[in-house]
Amino acid sequence: MCLRGARGALKEAELEMSSEHGYRIPEKMYRRFSKQSKQLLDSIVQFIEPKAGQTIVDVGTGAGFLAVGLAEKVGKSGKVIGIDNSKSAIQQARRKATKKNQYQTLEFKYGDVYSIPAKDDFADVVCCKSLVASLDHRLKAMREMVRVAKHGGRVVVAEPGELLGIPIQIKRAFYVAIHRMPFNERNIKTLFHKVGLGNVEVMVREPPVVTDVATFEWATKNLFGDGEESLWDLAIEGGADEGQVRLVHDEIVKQIKTIGLKFGTGAILCKGIRP
Repeated sequence: MCLRGARGALKEAELEMSSEHGYRIPEKMYRRFSKQSKQLLDSIVQFIEPKAGQTIVDVGTGAGFLAVGLAEKVGKSGKVIGIDNSKSAIQQARRKATKKNQYQTLEFKYGDVYSIPAKDDFADVVCCKSLVASLDHRLKAMREMVRVAKHGGRVVVAEPGELLGIPIQIKRAFYVAIHRMPFNERNIKTLFHKVGLGNVEVMVREPPVVTDVATFEWATKNLFGDGEESLWDLAIEGGADEGQVRLVHDEIVKQIKTIGLKFGTGAILCKGIRP
């Protein structure tokens, strides 16, 4: 999972503009890592446990990758509603639903995670993927997701985990630069408990081993950078010594060429039940 779009403290007025471009990043990732991305999506769908006839709200749906997978599980008797604050993403998701002949089961709406366009106690499941970790107001967003879930319904999030494969001092500098701290098992459980969710379960998926230098370099620039500044540039911006950063980069490239490297954020999945 990527951290693209998480950089910087976004103001409310900037949210739509940011997501308008940011949803294309998952598209890049799915094209380049189609097998791994499908495996991850399948594992998220399995963790959500969708059932025939259920109503599911997918917040921050983007181009609808997760929503499409969920629609296949709830069937024609169910409903999946994808919400996003990017009009371009919604248009793309609607085209995808039409292409897959899922227009009866799938609906996409323009909306915001802080004000989801759905009534109280509406959905059997409210879920999101790669959303909460990038927000300034995580607690506010989670409370809104809980509001939309039925009593006895589930809230499920799938987020990037902690970055693995680089030394701790460079990793800390990177997080300083993007103004975000990653989710781990402890802090994501705490968030769920703060909003009153019970029976909280967490599953952690580690990133794959990278054996191709070109893929590694692409990821550091496109998934962990902004396409112009790379992970390494951001670490330097966050206070890491430039010479040390370059040295670490070269050592990592050597390791990838020889034995490979477990690199990336993997994913942390968490779900809880609204009492």
